[in-house]
Amino acid sequence: MLSGAGGLQGMQARVLGVMAWMAIWWISECLPLAVTSLLPIALFPLAGIATLREAAAPFANDIIYLYLGGFLLAAALEQWHAHERIALAVIDRVGLSSRRLVLGVMLATAFISMWISNTATAAMMYPIALAIGALFGEGAAARSQRVALLLGVAFAASLGGMATLIGTPPNLILAGATKELIGVTLDFASFLRFGLPIALLTIPLAWALLVFVFHRERLTLGAEGSALLDELRRGLGRLGGGERTVLIVFALTALAWFFREPKLIGSVAIPGLTQVLPGLTDAGIAVIAGMMLFMVPGRAQGGAVRPLLTWTEAREIPWDVLLLFGGGLSLATAMETSGLATTIGGWMVGLRDYPLPVVMLGIAAMTVLVSELASNAATASMGMPIAVSLAAALEQPPLLLMVLVGMSASIGFALPMATPPNAIVFGSGELRVREMMRVGLVLDLVAILVVVGVLLVVF
Repeated sequence: MLSGAGGLQGMQARVLGVMAWMAIWWISECLPLAVTSLLPIALFPLAGIATLREAAAPFANDIIYLYLGGFLLAAALEQWHAHERIALAVIDRVGLSSRRLVLGVMLATAFISMWISNTATAAMMYPIALAIGALFGEGAAARSQRVALLLGVAFAASLGGMATLIGTPPNLILAGATKELIGVTLDFASFLRFGLPIALLTIPLAWALLVFVFHRERLTLGAEGSALLDELRRGLGRLGGGERTVLIVFALTALAWFFREPKLIGSVAIPGLTQVLPGLTDAGIAVIAGMMLFMVPGRAQGGAVRPLLTWTEAREIPWDVLLLFGGGLSLATAMETSGLATTIGGWMVGLRDYPLPVVMLGIAAMTVLVSELASNAATASMGMPIAVSLAAALEQPPLLLMVLVGMSASIGFALPMATPPNAIVFGSGELRVREMMRVGLVLDLVAILVVVGVLLVVF
């Protein structure tokens, strides 16, 4: 038998070697993340870890199809500019003071990011933030408020994505891993139990940090700001045609996800769709919605009738993220079946001597540190099997620590490379690294405390 470091034998040592290989490539990004995610298919059969069929099976996990359907819905919303109308409607209702505008921009960004890619959300919102910020004029106070607006976009795009199952890649990786590793199905409604409270708490705290601690100037736009918002709304035209239709499809899909299973609200029992269609899953709802987009017609402003989504437009969705999910799940499965995850958990058994909140804070802080330097999806993928093993060593529910790692992986506000929204707003050239770091490091700490606190209450 081959002997590895730490007393590992045979297959466990080989799995650890592949894990280290993938971690190095994911963190360094020497190859595209999706290419690194294919390593299990290439290496597991050669190393005798798993057959090709076993290595490839996680790439067909139903969570991947849930995200695929979400991508298609997002593409249709963007194609018909429905997300811009939602954003402007929220901003328009908060007022024209600089503090309220930062809040409005953050609320609009967070809400949209709950349903479409946080990268796409940030890319759509930051030009709106720039346009609003330009009206603040010149001077240090005006520039400070522009920085607050841009940081608000970046932070809210990530925080809003933490609220729903389809909001950000680590959430889907978490759901896939819970099913593969511990046999727990984390559906859309059950995810809201902890995802939504975390988002609802962290977004106002992030706003408060921006406008009351780090960027305290108070400016008012007045008539110019109102005119800008009116101009942006006029550019969208009246709600109707394909835009209205795609919003209807979107709303029905969200309702189907929420009411798939029966709900008990107080003393009122609400029947679920599974009572009529027992085989219906969240992934099935997403795929049905995605297919409907290609079949349902919509009328453009010029009068032309076309499908809500065409395949040319669908080809632009981030297909590489789906491969990233599959690679992470394949690695996690191999770590579990080989016993490597259990062995790693045994190394950490000494942590049982510390209070659970202290251990959770340490796990969250380590996850955030890695996430600041590497892809949040890759961080979540690497952390899931370790979380299961650590839970066994600590004699805690594995779901608790898996959710902790999954939610912490979405926290990364200090560096431009930590998340795509950070990189997008930094690419505007309107802010410096130290301006992002001084707010982001504090928000990292605040978000860690919120995540740990909410999970201790929920679980």
